[in-house]
Amino acid sequence: MAVIGKKEKFGFLINNGGRMIILALVIFFLALLIVLRLFSLQVIQHDFYLALATQKHEVYKDLFPQRGSIYVREKGELYPLVASRDYYLVYAEPSKIEDAGAVIDAITPVLGLEKAEWQELLGRLNKKADPYEPIKHKATKQQADQIKEKNLAGIGFTPEPYRFYPETGIGGHIFGFVGNKDDKIAGQYGLEGYFNKELAGRPGLIKSFKDALGSLITIGSRSIKKAENGSDLVLTIDRQVQFTACLKLKEYTEKFQAEGGTVIIMRPTGAILAMCSLPDFDPEKYNEAAEINYLNNPAIFTAFEPGSVFKAFTMAAGLDTGQVSPETTYFDKGERKVEPYTLKNSDNKAHGTTTMSQVLEKSLNLGAIFVEQTVGKEIFKKYLSDFGFGKKSGIELDTEMPGDLSSLNKRGDIFGMTASYGQGITVTPLQLASAFAAIANQGKLVKPYIVSEIIKPGGEKEIFQPREVRQVMSPKTAAILT
Repeated sequence: MAVIGKKEKFGFLINNGGRMIILALVIFFLALLIVLRLFSLQVIQHDFYLALATQKHEVYKDLFPQRGSIYVREKGELYPLVASRDYYLVYAEPSKIEDAGAVIDAITPVLGLEKAEWQELLGRLNKKADPYEPIKHKATKQQADQIKEKNLAGIGFTPEPYRFYPETGIGGHIFGFVGNKDDKIAGQYGLEGYFNKELAGRPGLIKSFKDALGSLITIGSRSIKKAENGSDLVLTIDRQVQFTACLKLKEYTEKFQAEGGTVIIMRPTGAILAMCSLPDFDPEKYNEAAEINYLNNPAIFTAFEPGSVFKAFTMAAGLDTGQVSPETTYFDKGERKVEPYTLKNSDNKAHGTTTMSQVLEKSLNLGAIFVEQTVGKEIFKKYLSDFGFGKKSGIELDTEMPGDLSSLNKRGDIFGMTASYGQGITVTPLQLASAFAAIANQGKLVKPYIVSEIIKPGGEKEIFQPREVRQVMSPKTAAILT
């Protein structure tokens, strides 16, 4: 009979104990790994997996607001000049289409696709890994309904509102247009650009959930943020006056073979009755404009040397300061040397002793220089600034430019002299119209405006009132000039 010695028994116990320790350590480290993994999943990578789960189970649908319309008032009623029409984008999900040819056969007669179009579309619909392919923009509701009736798997529809400008040819520059900007649909130029935020409204959103199979869960939490439609604009424009102004501008531009022109008709209050410029563009086909510069409104964007018409403002400064009167005379030699320049009258003639009234009657450059030199360049510059030159008027239209009087900041008499008869400085047509309106309005400069009211979605109205900017000259001076 074998007998186990104490030493062997002790070794046996140690071996068993060692195995238990090793097993315990293995279990401990496995548990630690599991805990660390859980910590990573639930804490460190929590946001990642939450976003992944959200992506798989949450469904979002945008709610699009109705863009505001643009109206004029006619016999007390609102008449639309700009509105939105509902169209649809027809799109495909190729991964859900079993027979691309059959789908194309079904939609071609409805959408009127040409052979080249459906052949190209067939290639795109056969890309089974492609999740999205646009088929037709600006499809009508009738076309969308006809396709929906066919119950075609993999064909979907998205509302696509388009702007509609029924009054073609009466001033696309006023309206501007709606198009893609920074990958978003937004108003650009004119009223559409200036009031884009008000017209666009605020989009809404529906958030709901789907199960593991992708079906919508009809019972449970669902949140809806309603879309807020855009506000409507009501203009000061008189539609008949605007139509006639644009018609006459086109007629005379063609008659005199001019490159372009601008007509502005403004009430004494500053309300714009008509504003029309050529070359123009069609807001519905803005991408067909011959040059991108045609999209800018010349009435507020194009700065030019005003020339002899500017003498009226030079004379206003002289009369209002009391430095000259209509009877004040100077001796007109026909030219004046300002080295290295020689300044002359436009008719290249000398007129001898001449009154201020005759300066305007004969449009004499040297007479305007006499007034500017008598008043002084700094006071002359102040009057031009008070008339609104060299700064934006603040009219509610996008891309307005301020013009340029910076030459008057340069040293030397020559700059004030040439500016006195409208050279070496630039102004916009609207600035010129506003300044002349100030003379006709007893010396008061008013802010030009083209929007009379904003009608918000709830019916609340924001009324635009006439605003006097400043008294540029005395009523007496204005009366003398008129």
